[in-house]
Amino acid sequence: MTSIDADGSRVDVLVIGSGPAGSTYARTIGDAVPSARILMVEVGPAVPGARGDHTQNMSESDRAAAQLLTQGPDAGVERAAALSDVAAGIDPSLEFRHTILPGLFFADPRPAPAAGEVGLPAASMASGVGGMGIHWGTSSPRPQQSERIPFVPAAEMDAALDHAELLLGTTTPPAPGHGLPEAVRAVLADEFDGPGLTPTGFMPTSTHWEGDTLRFTGTGRVLGDLEATVPGFELRTETLARRVIVENGTAVGAVLEDRRSGRTYEVRADHVVVCADGLRTPQVLHASGIRPAALGRHLNEHFQVSSFVVLDDGFDPSQFPPEPRNVRSVLTPFSDTRPMQGGAMLLANSAYRLSLGDGDPLDGAGSDRLAVLAWYGAKDIRPDDAVEFSDTDTDFYGMPRMRIRYSHTARDRATIEEMTANSVRAANRLGTLVEPPALAAGGSSLHYQGTVRMGEVDDGTSVCDPWLRVWGVGNLHVGGNGVIPTATASNPTLTTVALAWRAATAIAETLTAARIDTSAATA
Repeated sequence: MTSIDADGSRVDVLVIGSGPAGSTYARTIGDAVPSARILMVEVGPAVPGARGDHTQNMSESDRAAAQLLTQGPDAGVERAAALSDVAAGIDPSLEFRHTILPGLFFADPRPAPAAGEVGLPAASMASGVGGMGIHWGTSSPRPQQSERIPFVPAAEMDAALDHAELLLGTTTPPAPGHGLPEAVRAVLADEFDGPGLTPTGFMPTSTHWEGDTLRFTGTGRVLGDLEATVPGFELRTETLARRVIVENGTAVGAVLEDRRSGRTYEVRADHVVVCADGLRTPQVLHASGIRPAALGRHLNEHFQVSSFVVLDDGFDPSQFPPEPRNVRSVLTPFSDTRPMQGGAMLLANSAYRLSLGDGDPLDGAGSDRLAVLAWYGAKDIRPDDAVEFSDTDTDFYGMPRMRIRYSHTARDRATIEEMTANSVRAANRLGTLVEPPALAAGGSSLHYQGTVRMGEVDDGTSVCDPWLRVWGVGNLHVGGNGVIPTATASNPTLTTVALAWRAATAIAETLTAARIDTSAATA
């Protein structure tokens, strides 16, 4: 049996996970209570360059090193080699290669869906300082209509989204725009806008300009300068949270493991926050014996149908005024009567560094005449779609091994069919499809929701309350995409950060009140 040191370490807040949600908790609490002792632990290593910077901002050498470091059990494995041995059911295509790899690793490298299930064979994660926040695409749309959480007051949610946009540095290009992006937007608006539908515009992105350089928001922006402003803040890398310690119904700390030395020790905390990701957060709770009925259930990953289109002569970039390099994408938002989100990303003048592979995979089309069409569709949420955990088998980190159960309903199949049809409609207005629209392997979106979902009441269908406090366990909070309870097609990061900020403000208020009480008692 592994020995556990009781070294007397104690903090106000222990945050498990250094991604956008965990970093939002730490930043929000630190800003409000600069005297707080905050320990953040990350199972992966530090990466080159500034702490938490986005890989798109790095030099080529640092970017390659960061990708290799954050691949967990595949750390150091060049992705060309990894792709030669992918599991059955995963398409090692061009789209898959630059969407999922590099910088990530499979939740299960050898998935075996049960009969009648489709699974999520491409479900992937990252382990390193900043989590997925150093790899993400920076798309930050607001949830629309029924994507919004019905039991969070609209004004409160809007205020939280406003703050999330500030933390992420999100900008929303105005519509109508100008140049080639506006020409594409106008055509797609003509095709898809109508009564009751959210109008077509441009995708909000978490990017900003520094001089003449476009910078992508990484997790480091969310954390800010906590090391300088909060003396009690510490970010501890290569540290695995084995389990949360619960005593008398209250979370009082966690058992941590230094992955370099193998030492296992306890850290006591007044508040424990688990933001590991949509799959590993329920894993940590399961390993801790915290197993509400809804844990891991209602797993919800929106569908993704993608295709390349060669733009017609009317969209030839040479016919429009030149623009700075940008990430401008046209956005056809989710609406209740059309439960999907459409996008057209123009590769002409794109600031994204995308690998189009060797040779000429797109039949000789120059990248300046290419666009990526992507539609995301909302899942028909079911409690039987779930990530389950073994009590006997373990994964690479020695944590309970995952098994994903995931199926498509008749409603899901209809949604996928409509997404495919909309891809063809969009392509017909813009140019010529390179190949038919393809449904991406399940898990490709990297947006895994519902596994620690919020609920208005503790009725067995949720894991946490509207303030992300785990039902039945005091001082234990969760965060990340997994808390989102609604069926969504929108990219979830903005919502995830907004919900984490809202929950963190409540913790900060509790810490402030405790300090006032202590001061009064000693006066």
